[in-house]
Amino acid sequence: MTRRHLVATGAVGLAGAFAGCTGGDGDSGGDGDSSGTSQATSGGSTTQVPSSELTLSGWAADDTESELLKQLIGSFEENHSNISVEYNPVQSNYKQKLKTQLGAGNAPDVFYVDANYFGSFASEDVLLDLSDLSNAEEFDVDDFFQPLLEAFKYDGTLYGIPKDFSTLGLFFNTAMFEEASVEAPETWSELRSALSAVKESTDVKAPLVEFPNARMWKAMLFQNGGSMLNDAGDEAVFASDAGVEALQYLVDLKKDGLLAVPSELGAGWHGAALGSQEVAAAVLGPWGLPFLEENHPEVNKNIDVAHLPIPEDGQKATSAYTVSYSASAATESPAASKSLIKGMTSPDGMAKWAKKGLALSARKSHRDLEYYQNHPRRKTLLEAGEWSHPVAYGPNSEEIINLLHPQLEAAMLEKKAPKQALETAQSKINSEVF
Repeated sequence: MTRRHLVATGAVGLAGAFAGCTGGDGDSGGDGDSSGTSQATSGGSTTQVPSSELTLSGWAADDTESELLKQLIGSFEENHSNISVEYNPVQSNYKQKLKTQLGAGNAPDVFYVDANYFGSFASEDVLLDLSDLSNAEEFDVDDFFQPLLEAFKYDGTLYGIPKDFSTLGLFFNTAMFEEASVEAPETWSELRSALSAVKESTDVKAPLVEFPNARMWKAMLFQNGGSMLNDAGDEAVFASDAGVEALQYLVDLKKDGLLAVPSELGAGWHGAALGSQEVAAAVLGPWGLPFLEENHPEVNKNIDVAHLPIPEDGQKATSAYTVSYSASAATESPAASKSLIKGMTSPDGMAKWAKKGLALSARKSHRDLEYYQNHPRRKTLLEAGEWSHPVAYGPNSEEIINLLHPQLEAAMLEKKAPKQALETAQSKINSEVF
């Protein structure tokens, strides 16, 4: 009986468990030679990687990204003559389709997993244990930003390697800031002062734009010494003084006309608001840069990126959004699957991917890449990986966020006081989720 068939015998019960989700073991990892025909074990010996035909899947990307991925796969196959890879992107409903495939034991060998729902998959024992990649020669798992790597561990076991990531930074219009005689703020108080000066000195509709669900609040919570969950991960604790103070800060900015939500502007999101110069600043990720570069080139010349301001005596923190390459516990080719993951996230593979400019390399050493030296705004966002907090809160992450966001919105739209909104969300999460 093959390993895939063995896992599939329990698929009926597993598929039932997955139906309520929101969001293994294998051969040793890492291939030791350039041909990809052998791999190093954790004990230092080598074992043969059998000839394999792998499938790789992820959500459908744009044409440019798909072509780059195919090029990386081609390079991998050239260096691993006994492994062939078929790329099968999913056009829609990616998470649901992958969940169904994993439950049935017939998932692709390697696939993307968003950190937000990674925990719900890992908790069902359907992902391949990748811990031995930590010992793979020339892979250097310690080069990855630690918060990103931790996002793909479950109960201390590694089930994913970061494919890329994004952080939030403060995008600001330098011309408007110069007109207001202010510089990039480093603290919350400096941010309020800068926004006030911009409001008085320019004709922007609002100095700062933010979504009604207060996306930046998650970063501010950690900056202010708070946390989403307790150390055990089984209780929400964000309605602390730190959380309330951070949300009150944002609500006060809005009350004083220093912050607007997109519905109050002509633009539907932060990048468009910056591009139309309706606002002077926004908390945004690297995905905003290609949009500005392509659609608002003149405005883009004046847009710079700084690290998020922190409270006085606070700590550096930002939110991170990350995706892994993971493998199915039911794969018939665990060694080859690990080799593919290792190849796609190698320093060279990740550098080529990062140069597309949409997301960031997950490797710390890439701060020194010529690409990032020539693109300082992206380098600023990359550096923040060191103190980032992935938006991922265990197996129930999606449920937590779904209960939290409406209450944040109620506070931002002045329908509830910040303390009441956070306490309501926390109570619902602790009673309905944990």
